[in-house]
Amino acid sequence: MTTTPTAGPTPRTAALSLIRSTALHEAAHRRAGAEEPPPPDWEMYTALTATLTTWRRSRGLRHDAARLTEWLAVHLIAYRIQDLGDQSRLESWVCDFGDEVSRAQQHAHPAGPTAVEILSVVVADPYAQPGSPGGAQRLAAINRATWRYLRFRKEVEDARELALTVGLWAGAQLSAIMNHDIDRITAYLDEHDARGLSQAEARNEATQDGSPPMT
Repeated sequence: MTTTPTAGPTPRTAALSLIRSTALHEAAHRRAGAEEPPPPDWEMYTALTATLTTWRRSRGLRHDAARLTEWLAVHLIAYRIQDLGDQSRLESWVCDFGDEVSRAQQHAHPAGPTAVEILSVVVADPYAQPGSPGGAQRLAAINRATWRYLRFRKEVEDARELALTVGLWAGAQLSAIMNHDIDRITAYLDEHDARGLSQAEARNEATQDGSPPMT
């Protein structure tokens, strides 16, 4: 059975673009002295909607939306590992964060609980990259969570909400790790795109220079 190539950006590329946008938007807002969350970034919103719409037209939306969310979750967990340092603390954080997200949900069809479910799946093997050997079971679990969330004829809207939820968390976390330094965030993500380090190399580099692991 052949696989149809993804039309438009790949899920990995879309995830990195979303993290870049959210991290830089967060950093600029914080550097201006603001303490409240930044206002919506409509350019980012429009770009994400266009990507998801392209995937829907190529009939790959459900699969690509799940892979996009997986990439976003993997990056967020990598950034949290940098802060927390070990697996047990990471698992505790996901539990506590999940409780916080559940209490805060006011949307009629909230993405937060599904996003936390996906984070819990990633935490079980936080250093495994999407598409790596043995990753099929994890992707299957993420597929199930994502597809349950996507409503019929509202797939683009729901996929966007889920990706934005995880992407905003990841971008804010990366910005915080980098002390809201726009140049440092840009340099880190540029190097990430250029090098594509393995997980082992990324962990070693993070230990040496204090940067978050590259995934």
